[in-house]
Amino acid sequence: MNSIEQLGKNRLFDQLTEDEVSAFQEKFHKGEVASGEYIFREGDVGDKLYIVEEGSVFLKKRIMGDIEKKLFAATTGFVFGEFSFMDGGERSASAFVEEDACILSLGRSDLDVFIQKNPKTGAKLYRNLLYIVVERLRRTNEAYRHAVRWSLEITGTQKLNFHYLVSEKIDIRVELTTGRVFEGKVLQLEKSDAGYEVVLSDEAGNLALVPYHAIASVTLA
Repeated sequence: MNSIEQLGKNRLFDQLTEDEVSAFQEKFHKGEVASGEYIFREGDVGDKLYIVEEGSVFLKKRIMGDIEKKLFAATTGFVFGEFSFMDGGERSASAFVEEDACILSLGRSDLDVFIQKNPKTGAKLYRNLLYIVVERLRRTNEAYRHAVRWSLEITGTQKLNFHYLVSEKIDIRVELTTGRVFEGKVLQLEKSDAGYEVVLSDEAGNLALVPYHAIASVTLA
């Protein structure tokens, strides 16, 4: 398996020799995940580390209710899932596959066995994992603070704070209960006898009228 060798620039493999990479790569498992699926959801308990070999995965954080904020995109060579991998706790964010992806996964028990047999390599891996966790904490905290500044809130009428989205011309991704997805900027929020309706405009300038009661989730792109 040459895939991990091709990802050698990743922080996880920093300072590992070719022989160490070759031995370590055997502990990974490869899987295909289709676009639109979740690898894991926020709150799930997990003990696996993941690397994107191909495709794109969005790491998203629930801000309030069904509203999610994209923290960052994981593309080729990106490591994610490191928090639960280290402590066996709940996932702090959801991993959503945006484009069909080939994912490499490593179980914590597999790492432990490998380190017992290869303690010197294990010391390097632990150091690299520490760097990854610290870097990710800084990046995630900044993304979360940014999301909070947006002041996204839902009232008792389930009305999203669209005034901010309209004034700031923020792109959103709306998924309906039927599974249909709309993306674009919010032009306005209209009230009719049937309730609230969201007017969206996509990149081509096409307009879509989305009934609020049919919205399953809203993701800020």
